Amino acid sequence: MIRLENVSKYYYNSSNVSCALRKINLNFKMGEFVAVTGESGSGKTTLLNIISGFDSYEDGEIYVNGKPTSYFDEEDFENYRKNEISFIFQNYNLIESYSVIENVMVTYIIAGVPYDTAKEKALEILKKVGLDGDVNKKTTKLSGGQKQRLAIARALAKETNIIVADEPT
Repeated sequence: MIRLENVSKYYYNSSNVSCALRKINLNFKMGEFVAVTGESGSGKTTLLNIISGFDSYEDGEIYVNGKPTSYFDEEDFENYRKNEISFIFQNYNLIESYSVIENVMVTYIIAGVPYDTAKEKALEILKKVGLDGDVNKKTTKLSGGQKQRLAIARALAKETNIIVADEPT
């Protein structure tokens, strides 16, 4: 499903170059659950951002469903992020002014799902993550654990084959 071959990532500033990832080779198959572990600063988030199309890589190749991404333009990456992958951010990235249900419904609305169907589907997912009693609560009123479950619900609402979670616990 996703294959990395000799992928490297560098960060540049005016005085030096830092290597964030060096010649990473990985293969992720459909249905796999993979945990990436390592010390702080070891490149875990960088790796996840590259796999998710949020960040670029300088060397090597990433294949998604057998297709090389080095030839992707910004629109290709946009479509990849929109249709192929869901991301659970370390800092949640919730819409603070929205209610719990609105944070999930927005995913469906962006995908063109009618409002009533979006609401029904959002309620189903919120029940799965144990937030069905908090649907009208503003995101700012949630605990950290509730925010994490809401971020998971929003990722599930995208109905993608790939879910990437940065520090999900």
